[in-house]
Amino acid sequence: MSKRWFTLMELLCVMMILAILAALLLPALGKAQRDAASMSCTGNLRQIGVAFVLYSSDNRSRLPGGGSAKSQALSYAGKNWAWLLFPYYSEPRILDCPTSPDDVPKPTHESLHLYDGNFGWNFKGTGGHRGPAPSLIPSPSQAYLVFDCGDQCVIEKDTHTWSNLLEELDLDWEAGLEAPFRHDAHANVCHLDGHVSPYRLHSFLATPNSSDTAPWFIQWSNGCLEYGIISHTSQPD
Repeated sequence: MSKRWFTLMELLCVMMILAILAALLLPALGKAQRDAASMSCTGNLRQIGVAFVLYSSDNRSRLPGGGSAKSQALSYAGKNWAWLLFPYYSEPRILDCPTSPDDVPKPTHESLHLYDGNFGWNFKGTGGHRGPAPSLIPSPSQAYLVFDCGDQCVIEKDTHTWSNLLEELDLDWEAGLEAPFRHDAHANVCHLDGHVSPYRLHSFLATPNSSDTAPWFIQWSNGCLEYGIISHTSQPD
């Protein structure tokens, strides 16, 4: 009995079917990878939030604070929270967002001082210089604590303006790829009460007025975000 070989047409049909299946599966696989990265980011933020809470419980309900950015660069809380909290999380990988291009820092004071590009702390809004956080922030479930960011903290300067905030967030409006726009146009945020939620860009920025209100709890000196300057790739909720 002679063997039956596949004809060229049959082979082409099989290849076409495989190509169609691949085209259908690849988006689903890509979404699964993005979801996994977002879940990892969420878990890391939650552990960082726990580290802040543990630090606070050991320091009269205060978060890290004090120090001058210029005179005490290696002790200034705004740029050294990763080092100050290290005893409470002990694993540098927790500081990593899988979608960030920045490497995991080494567990040294210098490396953690230079830590950048993954998560940032709402320093001016919740910093230890404010006093016991629970008594000064009446709605901890609405207060941003730590989140997808491009710098270690927001706001480290005395210029509480939108342009300064966006610079610290390293927000690339046009590409839509930078810190607060990482996870399918969402930013992951750990709040002061410890829960983590994703926000679309406009909700994350939460255009403030001039008062000390949620979610930033910062006295904004001037200006509000204008939706008109947002790239067409990012739409309001």
